[in-house]
Formats: sequence, structure tokens, C-alpha cells
Amino acid sequence: MGSSSKVTLFPWDPNSDIHVKCLVSQRVECSWDQEKVEIKWKKQQLKGEKCIYWIVLPSDESQVISPKKDEMLQDTATTINAVSRQPTKEFFIPIGHISLDSKNPDAEHIELDLPVKKIFWIKTFYVRQSIQGQGIGRAAMDEVEAMAVREPLLAKILMLDTVQKDDQKREEFANATYGGVPKTTNEEWYARRGYRLIKTVQNYYQVLDKNGKIWDTKTVFMRKDIARASDAHR
Repeated sequence: MGSSSKVTLFPWDPNSDIHVKCLVSQRVECSWDQEKVEIKWKKQQLKGEKCIYWIVLPSDESQVISPKKDEMLQDTATTINAVSRQPTKEFFIPIGHISLDSKNPDAEHIELDLPVKKIFWIKTFYVRQSIQGQGIGRAAMDEVEAMAVREPLLAKILMLDTVQKDDQKREEFANATYGGVPKTTNEEWYARRGYRLIKTVQNYYQVLDKNGKIWDTKTVFMRKDIARASDAHR
């Protein structure tokens, strides 16, 4: 496992108790939004407003990382983006998750000059802490970007938001939020993938950290145009 890691994405099944339980568990691990899984995300997934996917490694690598039988899920989701699909019934071990959201209500008041359709937000991105820094995040983004332009999403623009790079390097904030100052900030990492900064907003997020503190930080909004060349004239 490493820079050559490949991943598969399986849709999260909001109608499956075990899928829901596993997603809550991973959100607890990352310490953000665990309360939203059952009260908000289930409905959004069914409506197609969120498209949460499990990040899955090849079976041999997954067994080394997470051999517990109770972490095994089955591909049972019958819809994604509110479009019917035939689940494969394949068993897998999720080592993280990522979402493509067709709507981002929290950002609607910000002037981002975006089209109404064919735009998806990369949200809810998490890779288990025990295997972070091993190329899994890169592999997941590779797969998400490749999948986004295909049916049923047919995305032309991907958007995301993250903490501004200088704020993420602040030692006190980084220690409380990430457990230390990162070698590469999120903003720098996404920029290398072709995402460009289009807006910076002060105190966009007002969320308590694990110690109950709200930080004074800037959030950057980044955009990547991913429409295939064959679609450019449409």
C-alpha cells in the first residue's frame, strides 16, 4: 500500500442499520457531524442531495488494516443521486467515506458565481486515522473525480471548502483540531490537484472543536472544472 493505492467506492445505504451505524462510528472517529447522520444525512441521501460513498481498498489490503468481522458491510444501496441502481451484494470493509453533494445550502448566501446544474460539492471526506498519509486520500479523490463525470452524476464542476492554509498552520488551532501542524495544508493539497481559490470567507464555520472552543478562522472555497472535452461544446 502507498502511492499506487487504488480504491473502490460503494454507495452508502441509508436504509441499512449497519451502514448507518458504521458511518456514525467513523464520524465519531473524526469528531465532526456524527449527530447529522441519522437526523439529516439519511434523508439527503435518499433525495439525492448527498451522495455518500464508502472508500474501500482491495480486499487483501483491507484485511490487513481492519480484520474485524463486525466492520464488514455489503453493497445494498438501491439508489444513488436519487437514481435507481442494482446493488452488487459484494462484501467490503470501509476505511473511510466521501460525499458528492448536489446542494450546499450553507453556501447559498455567498456569491460564488456558480451554475445551477451539473455542480457537485466534495464534502464529508474522511479516511481512518490509522492509515492516513498512505496515499488513500489521493486515490479516493482520483476515483471521485473520474466517477463524477460519468452517469448518473455527469458533473461539470467540483467545488469544495476547507480551512485557509495559514490558519491551518497555526500551532494552537492545528493541535486542537488535527492533533498537530500538517506538513501540507488542505488548501495546498487541493491546489496541486487543480482546484483554484475563488473566495475566502471569515468565520464561515462556527463549530465547536473537541474541547468546546470556536476558532476564529478563514474558509477558502475552491473550484475545479472537470467536464470532459467531448462535453465542452454542449
